[in-house]
Amino acid sequence: MTSATYTPRSGSVVSRVIEFLEANPDEQLDADLISAKCECDRRNVHTLLGPAVQAGLLRRTEDMPTGELVYTIGTGKPASEGSPAGSGFHGWLDRKGQQSEEGRPKRSPATPAPATAAPPAVRRPPAAPFRIDLSAIRVDKDVPLPGRRPAMDWTPLLDRLEVGDSFTVPYAARSSISSALKAYKDETQKVLASRTLGSEIRVWRTK
Repeated sequence: MTSATYTPRSGSVVSRVIEFLEANPDEQLDADLISAKCECDRRNVHTLLGPAVQAGLLRRTEDMPTGELVYTIGTGKPASEGSPAGSGFHGWLDRKGQQSEEGRPKRSPATPAPATAAPPAVRRPPAAPFRIDLSAIRVDKDVPLPGRRPAMDWTPLLDRLEVGDSFTVPYAARSSISSALKAYKDETQKVLASRTLGSEIRVWRTK
């Protein structure tokens, strides 16, 4: 961009700054002064004046005593793009911990890592339909249906217990004895307790 291709709009902040500095070539303006003179937001000053700086209509430098950017009238030559690292507007922004898109080369977004393709699902072959020759199955008559296995009756043993008495049974009896103790307590109001001790279960009458 050169002064020949960039012309600030009449009455804009840029044109008013240029007109002032042309009339006062020994003056310099910082963002606060420009904001006050042109009644614009201080935060937008550097962005608004950026094209004029690039075109050489304005010159932007850092005022070392204050650490602020200041503007003077330019030479009419486009600003050099070969400034050393850390100098100029963007070096000033970096030191201030700020960011601007003005004049920054566009960064292409990072290419995301390709997603790992999921392994193809393994399909099991469908099971063959069950077939059997029904005429070859023998039909039996008068085979008795076995009944459910009767639960063990622990009542005679539990009735023998007096308060403080106990006995042990193998751990394999845990489910059966636990059910029996609950049923016995509900029926007789006698209090029984059990504890697992290694491979055995010991049952006490406590009340």
